[in-house]
Amino acid sequence: MDVGACRMRFAEVAVDAPTGSGRTFSYAIPDGMDARPGHLVQAPFGARMLPGIVFALSDVPQVAETKDITAVLFDDTLLDDTRLRLAEWISEYYMCSLFDAAAPMLPPGGRVRPKTSLALVNADTDADALTPLQKRVVEYIAKRDAAGRVAAQERLVKALGDSAAASVASLVSKGIVIRDYSISKPSMRHKRSTSVSLSADKAADIDAWLNSKQRAPKRRALLERLRRGGGAMDAAAARKEYGSGAVRALLDKCWLATQPTTVDRDPLDGRVFERAEPLRLTDRQAAIAADIRAAIEGGSDGRKSFVIQGITGSGKTEVYLDAVAECLRMGRRAIALVPEIALTYQTIERFAARFAGRIAVLHSGLTDGERFDQWWKIRRGEYDIVIGSRSAVMAPVPNLGLIVIDEEHEWTYKQHDAMPRYHARDVALRLSDLTGALVVMGSASPDVVTYFGGLRRRHSLHLLTERFADTGGDGTNAKRAALPSVSVVDMRRELRESNSDMFSRALRSALDERLASGSQAMLFLNRRGTAAFYQCYSCGYSLKCRRCDVSVTYHAKIKRFICHYCGYGRKPPDMCPQCLNYRMRYYGIGTEAVADEVALRYPDVGVLRWDRDIAASPKAHEALLRRFRSGEARVLVGTQMIAKGLHFPEVTLVGVVSADIGLSIPDYRAGERAFQLLYQVAGRAGRGKREGKVIIQTFQPHNYAIQAAAAQDYQAFYTREMAYRREQANPPYSRLIRLLYAHTNQARCEGEALRLAGLLREQQAAWGYSDVEVLGPTPAYPMRLRGRYRWHIVLRGADPRALLDKVDAPRDWSVDVDPVALT
Repeated sequence: MDVGACRMRFAEVAVDAPTGSGRTFSYAIPDGMDARPGHLVQAPFGARMLPGIVFALSDVPQVAETKDITAVLFDDTLLDDTRLRLAEWISEYYMCSLFDAAAPMLPPGGRVRPKTSLALVNADTDADALTPLQKRVVEYIAKRDAAGRVAAQERLVKALGDSAAASVASLVSKGIVIRDYSISKPSMRHKRSTSVSLSADKAADIDAWLNSKQRAPKRRALLERLRRGGGAMDAAAARKEYGSGAVRALLDKCWLATQPTTVDRDPLDGRVFERAEPLRLTDRQAAIAADIRAAIEGGSDGRKSFVIQGITGSGKTEVYLDAVAECLRMGRRAIALVPEIALTYQTIERFAARFAGRIAVLHSGLTDGERFDQWWKIRRGEYDIVIGSRSAVMAPVPNLGLIVIDEEHEWTYKQHDAMPRYHARDVALRLSDLTGALVVMGSASPDVVTYFGGLRRRHSLHLLTERFADTGGDGTNAKRAALPSVSVVDMRRELRESNSDMFSRALRSALDERLASGSQAMLFLNRRGTAAFYQCYSCGYSLKCRRCDVSVTYHAKIKRFICHYCGYGRKPPDMCPQCLNYRMRYYGIGTEAVADEVALRYPDVGVLRWDRDIAASPKAHEALLRRFRSGEARVLVGTQMIAKGLHFPEVTLVGVVSADIGLSIPDYRAGERAFQLLYQVAGRAGRGKREGKVIIQTFQPHNYAIQAAAAQDYQAFYTREMAYRREQANPPYSRLIRLLYAHTNQARCEGEALRLAGLLREQQAAWGYSDVEVLGPTPAYPMRLRGRYRWHIVLRGADPRALLDKVDAPRDWSVDVDPVALT
């Protein structure tokens, strides 16, 4: 620490508590403690001991009396100055605590949790003076004490219910129970191991023994292996292969030397990727690449963000690869974001073919150990490129020069279920401001807000309007290809003409033709399971989840109904629970039903199903991709996973079994999301030598989103959608903030929503905010999730934050700035 820093004996710490946006607390740094900005520390906060992050040093605290930091939890600083500034922006913009904003930037296991331990002071207290719940609390603590185990308050509340926390507080005030606060140790560490090698000073003895006729075949084999290999071997592996006795005997003779090593848990360990030379770019691709190279070198018009709107198969990835190569040539590093973990394998293949050994992977599908090791190696600068999903934008990449956001329109780039509710695209743009890195956003169907920004020259907008086919050659000459032909089938007409099958006549005929020709097909339906709902034919009763206000979905493979929101499952009832008639019927279909139907009709072609029921891990995704790509199966049935950026040259037919799912959801982005899904999934057809065909089945053939997707005309959709947005004053013509309240009591939930809406309208009138609307309160969709009723309020206007800042919103409300959905 320099001399100036030594004079600063106070630290501004963001503690892990709901403290409001941007808030830090002053703590004294004890003599001899090295606490710097970016350090994870332990500090007292009220009666508790909490983790915190040092954001700044100061020689003047915010308050007259300060407490001491009690410990530095990691020797290294975990956040550099850039990430500290980024966390400050996230905290302010997304209205979360500073610690919550910084938490996604910490290494796995870095967010240590505070622990509250309970112990009895007086177990002989008068039981009549206690409530029934207090008695249960005392019994719980006494049993843990008798067993020699710590009674953690978190476990007690989980076992006895939320009301137990108030009982604990009452027992503490009566002097019956005492609480002790501490912090758990970081849950992840570098994996340590021990290696064994031949002792150099025992070489003569080892050679003599090996040349003798001594028996002990396992010892001999191990010594010969180490001598032949000329290096070290993991001790655990040596014991497993040659036996613990052999290893121990050689160690006792001092013929083996041991050395501690660090085991690298590399998710790409053992993977071999085929090398590929850069493709020759087309004139249009080359022009865009040249503009990006100029921007990386600092010679552009000053804009540091690019939007590439390229039709499916237009070669956006080749432009990304060229940009990454230029970034690396300049001595800087890059991040490439993909919207789904399922797409990382294909992206890694493309990037590793060009930049072998220089790629890190970072997403939640890795084990904690793999993410921990990748995080630290990225921080040390051992990788030049980081590939991952949303959270990879938070990776500690030094000297960052480029951020690529593929399929930038995808809603999965927004974190909506936990704080901070950030959008990776907006975080990337802010990171660009802090580091000077270039942001390249690509999509065949960009978010209309992003495209609007390109037209308004907030971003540099580029178009790729030509498609190129994968001809299987050396790639030096791209072959122009046509977009697939698209047909829309009116399923109302099919019903009128007595076809109640899940497949229209056109789709059946196309499947027959394409499968007979030896090509592959993909069938898209954005719903899992076998049947969408279970309804009584007599009284209309529909079987719903006990905890959510949604119908449960039947899964024939496991013969159970499953709620796709909370996971609740049950067996099918034989009779209607309401009218007791035996007239229950299954309605609707899911991917499981479609796959079964295809397998029944075409028993020899091989059918794969790709949804979250089948592929829940990255390895499962990779296995499915390999099987379909190899031709083991010729029909792939899936949900939205198959709509995003996949490249299968042998797929000549895409069938959309139902285009209507999601269109009726009460959300201003329902049409945009439907268009993007249909446009993207249509783009999977005809990417090889043969022409593609797409058949879209729908009961709403005249819907503007379906019409534009069928025409594969983004501009037509954009024009129509923006007219609606302008008319309704929705983004980008306004900004939104969504306030959501959830509670197990419906009346309390509604009452709290009405109270806050009334307060907001009072402040709106008092301050004259005529350009901000208070919409609601209304029940959210679905109204009940996981046993909690939900009501929400939406603030809409040029600056809805100005109104929200006038109200002290309770902490149990969730605040979502720039929501991507209102459901």
